[in-house]
Amino acid sequence: GTQVIIPNYLQAASNCIVSRPHYMVCCANECEDVLSELEAAVGAPLATPEAILEVVGNMTDFNDRPAPLDEALRGQLRRVAETHGG
Repeated sequence: GTQVIIPNYLQAASNCIVSRPHYMVCCANECEDVLSELEAAVGAPLATPEAILEVVGNMTDFNDRPAPLDEALRGQLRRVAETHGG
């Protein structure tokens, strides 16, 4: 099937705010740190919504406050899991 080489995708021109023939100004995606932390904590290719919610529930935002995770977001994660058989 179709594959993407991750470093190439992350540095693609579509992820950059300025693109000129001789240089590009690209920004880091703030979500990468969150995703990396989640992947490290789960330590597996699959996880239950409860396991993900437990990890995310222990994360903090940029001001060291607990990350907001209301019931609507929890429900959305559970619906995604149900849709994909897990």
